[in-house]
Amino acid sequence: MKTFIFEGRQISRIALGTASFGGQKLDVEKSFEVADAAREKGVNVFDTARVYGFNAPCGRQGYSEYLVGRYLRERGCREEIFLVTKGGHPPVNDRNISRLDRKNLEFDVEKSLEDLNVDSIDLYFLHRDHPQMDLAEVMETLHGFVQKGYVKALGASNWRPDRIAWANEYARTHGLTPFAASQVEWNMARFDDRGNTFDLTQFAMRDRDVEDYRRSGLLVMCYTSQAHGLFSKMQEAGGYDALAAAGGLRKYTDPDNRRRGEAVEALCRKYGISPAALGMAYLTSYDFPVMPIISCSRIEQLLDSLSAPDVELTEEDFRLLLGDYQC
Repeated sequence: MKTFIFEGRQISRIALGTASFGGQKLDVEKSFEVADAAREKGVNVFDTARVYGFNAPCGRQGYSEYLVGRYLRERGCREEIFLVTKGGHPPVNDRNISRLDRKNLEFDVEKSLEDLNVDSIDLYFLHRDHPQMDLAEVMETLHGFVQKGYVKALGASNWRPDRIAWANEYARTHGLTPFAASQVEWNMARFDDRGNTFDLTQFAMRDRDVEDYRRSGLLVMCYTSQAHGLFSKMQEAGGYDALAAAGGLRKYTDPDNRRRGEAVEALCRKYGISPAALGMAYLTSYDFPVMPIISCSRIEQLLDSLSAPDVELTEEDFRLLLGDYQC
């Protein structure tokens, strides 16, 4: 498993996402089996969030955090795991309302520490941006979390690069802790955040953002890293047009995905790997820190994604896959 150094820790280039832990398809026992399997494959980064769990059978935010904390305690592996969580998510029934004020952020981080049953979080993300936030209050509040030892490093999830740069410039000029990481939706498929019409606070990696991230030095963590299984489903269905006819493209209707699907098939033959494994290789082969997050509803999906974690794509591979777009 590829690794790199982040904030003084050697961490896996792939993270385990736990949003589905305790859900209808992954009960507690299966969730722990998934976590065990990920660790056996070399994954030592666990990603969760305060909001995860609201749609689980128990219906309470923080349930994923609770299960992650329970797993760490029962397995005695807290020191082995680089622990990531997120707070400040808007109300799930109205995502136009900001919860990035000091009171709500303090509530979220304290509840996260309680449910995770830990003294400190390794990387803490703000889960959403909001144009009406008080930037000074937000960055000063987060810096306070670092000073108190609640969190060790900070990240911004679903923020555009220019917004992160703006926040980091404020932090540096005021002696505060800057963001060290960004979490966005990113995978091999061609799309941008206009596809996320159901949630305007959610952003995807855009082609023009890649170079900004390369220059920034930020760790980029990627959710929806398998594009909802788009390329696996495309091969199973017999191609882009067949999947489109079956209504399976979801938000990946950009016609360039037809060409990308053909490139995926060629690269899978070249390396003898599955589309899921290629999806991981695509993200881990960038020349700056990019970390795909694997979420799954079955352990077989996890093992498929982790079946070839050390494949390194070449510049020629990127050109074949992305065509005229940036890499």
